[in-house]
Amino acid sequence: MEYITLELSQINGTIDVKIVRKNIKNVHLKVFRSLEVVLSVPIQVPQEWIENFLSKRIKWIDEQITKYKLSDGTNTLDSIKNGTSVQMLGKDMRIVFQEDSKNYIEVDEKRITLYLKDVTNEEFAQKMFLRWWKKAAEDVFQNELNSLYEKIFKKYQIAKPDIYVRKMKTLWGSCTPSKSKVTFNNYLFKANIRCIQYVVLHELTHLLYPNHSKQFYDFLTVHMPDWQERKKQLDTEVVQGL
Repeated sequence: MEYITLELSQINGTIDVKIVRKNIKNVHLKVFRSLEVVLSVPIQVPQEWIENFLSKRIKWIDEQITKYKLSDGTNTLDSIKNGTSVQMLGKDMRIVFQEDSKNYIEVDEKRITLYLKDVTNEEFAQKMFLRWWKKAAEDVFQNELNSLYEKIFKKYQIAKPDIYVRKMKTLWGSCTPSKSKVTFNNYLFKANIRCIQYVVLHELTHLLYPNHSKQFYDFLTVHMPDWQERKKQLDTEVVQGL
């Protein structure tokens, strides 16, 4: 794996930027809430160009990392604890452990409450939370997919695809038209519903246009004229990206 080390502010120190070479036309720089920085570039881009590009964006990267550090635990999925918070459907939700005679999860406007037989067993709580999160995310994604399919795609006589939810490093979703399958990043459940709708429409559109062609974006714009605004909001609220 290729990395480039950048010197940020005194507070943030140095950061290793992961360089991912892909068969793409554009450059994508992303800072994740995990503080991982990933630069995706076309395969043949020279090393000197990459270094120059990153040097011009050091301030921006530093600002995003500082912003995420100040969020103090918000949006972590892999180390939930009593009293920490997580972003869900565009809102910051407090995670609360409460002792009970059985294990289950309830959600209100501000809290995700894990009712646990043993509130000290954080490993069990983590696994229970992740199972619940995946199912809750899948239900929301399926509902939005069903709605968009009925409104837009059914008339094209294409089968409604199956959906899958899993961890994805750099994508919000992916589509495999040959298998009638769409996959969504489990982190997408952090975003508000408008952003989720954009990603679902984006992936469904690939059933008609496999590549990011002009026809693809024309179709997207016709059916969601504000998709670029939604994408920008998604990149701002859940993961910073250029």
